[in-house]
Amino acid sequence: MKLTYCLRKFLSQHHVVRHIRKCGPSYGFGDESNRLENAKHIVVVEYSSPNIAKPFHMGHLRSTILGNFLATLYERLGWNVIRLNYLGDWGTQFGVLAVAFKKYGDEEKLKENPLQHLFDIYVNINKEKSLGNKEIDKAALEMFKRMESGDPEALSMWQRLKDISLQEYDKMYERLGVKFTEQHSESMYKDAGVSVIDRLKKEGLFKKDDMGKGYVEFKTGAKTIPVVVLKSDGTSLYITREIAALMDRFERYRFEKIHYVVENGQHLHFEHMYGVINTLPEYKDRLNADLHVKFGRVEGMSTRQGNVVFLKDILDEARNRMTQTLKTKSTTRVGPGEIAGTAEELGRSAIFAQDLSQQRLKPYAFDWDRVLNFNQDSGVFLQYCHSRLCSIERMNSEVAILEEMVLEDEHYSVQQAADLINHLQEFEQAVERSFSTLEPYVIVRYLYALCHKVNAAYKVCRVKEAQDAKLQ
Repeated sequence: MKLTYCLRKFLSQHHVVRHIRKCGPSYGFGDESNRLENAKHIVVVEYSSPNIAKPFHMGHLRSTILGNFLATLYERLGWNVIRLNYLGDWGTQFGVLAVAFKKYGDEEKLKENPLQHLFDIYVNINKEKSLGNKEIDKAALEMFKRMESGDPEALSMWQRLKDISLQEYDKMYERLGVKFTEQHSESMYKDAGVSVIDRLKKEGLFKKDDMGKGYVEFKTGAKTIPVVVLKSDGTSLYITREIAALMDRFERYRFEKIHYVVENGQHLHFEHMYGVINTLPEYKDRLNADLHVKFGRVEGMSTRQGNVVFLKDILDEARNRMTQTLKTKSTTRVGPGEIAGTAEELGRSAIFAQDLSQQRLKPYAFDWDRVLNFNQDSGVFLQYCHSRLCSIERMNSEVAILEEMVLEDEHYSVQQAADLINHLQEFEQAVERSFSTLEPYVIVRYLYALCHKVNAAYKVCRVKEAQDAKLQ
C-alpha cells in the first residue's frame, strides 16, 4: 500500500512538471476553452481617478495599484477588460481652487512644481474658510455656476489647470508603469446630469424638499433612503454626474461587470448610487453586488525628511533608499550606470508588493525597513529570487531543457523538490481564490512562499552538469 501511494505521488508530481511546461505563461489561469468563453464578457475596472489640480497621494496610489492588479488578473483569465481612469475635474471644489488661484497663484511656482503649488494654495484658501471667511464659499459657488453656464473666462481657467494636471499625471503613470484603456472625466457628464434628472422625473421618482433640493428615494430592507441629486440653485452634484457616467458605460460597453476601486470611506456614495440606479426599470438588477472594491488606509508612512503626502515623494524615497543599499551591498552585480534605473524598479516593486500583500479592507502600517528588505517577504525579495533564477538559466545555457525530458526518480524523492512541486500545483487554486474574493494578497503571499521553497531547493537540487561556482 505504501509503495502504491509513493508511486502515485511520483506520477502526480511528474505530471505537474510536464503540465507547467506545456501551459507556459498561461499555467494557473484556466484552460484555453475557459479563456475563450471569458473573452465574450466585458468588465470595466475604474481605478486611480484623481481630482485635477491635486497631487497624487497614498489613497490614489492604493486605488491605482489594486485596480491595475485586478484588471491584469481579469485579462490573464481571458476577460475583455476596460481599464478606466475617471478624472474629477468638475464641481464646487474646482470653484474653490479657482478662487484660491486668483488670490494666491504664482506663475513661477506653477512652472516649477505645478501640482504642489496648486495644493499649497488650496490649503491656504481652506485655512481662510476655517477662520470664518464666508465669502470664499460664496465666490466658489459663483465660479462653478459660471462654469456650468459656459462662461468663457471660467472655462479657460478650468481648462488650463486641467491640462497642467493631466501632464503631471501622465508622468506619474509612466513612472508607475500603469496604462489605461480609456480616460474619462467628470466634465464629460456635466450636461448629462440634466438628462438624469429628466429621466427620474419621467419615472415619477424625482422629488423636492422644503429647501428646494431635488432627491430620489430607494428602499433597502425596511429603510427608505433619500439621496439628493440636485442642489437648490439648480446645479448638479457629483452623484448625479456619476449616475450619468454609469448609464453611459452601460450603453457604451455592454459590460458584464463593473468595479470601482475606491477607498472604504466612500461606501455610502456607492450604496446611494447603486440604490438610485436600481430605481430605474432598464437598469434594475443589472449591477454586480461587488461593484465597490473597497480598501483601507495606510498608516505610518514617512520619509527621513518628514511626512509623505504625495506619490512623487513616496517613489523618490523608495528609489533613494534602494540606491544607497545597492551602492553599499557587497553582492550587488549592477554597474554604476545601471544603479539608478535598477533602484527605481526595485523601489516601485517594493511599494507595489507591500500594498498588494495586505488584505484590502484592513488598514496597515507602512514600514520602510520591511518594505525594502532583501531577506524577508517584500517586493525586493521577489525580484531577488527571480533575478537569481534568471542568472542560473543564463549561466547554464548549455543545459538544454527538452519537452521529452523526464526528471530522474531521485529528484522527486528530495523533500525540498517535492515541496516545491506541490506548491506549484496549488497556483491555480490561489488564482481562483484571488479572483473570487478580488483579493490580490492571495497571489502575492503565494509567491512569497514559492520563493522560500525555491531557495530551499537550491541547496539540494543542482542544475545538471553545472559547476557549483556558477550557482553561488
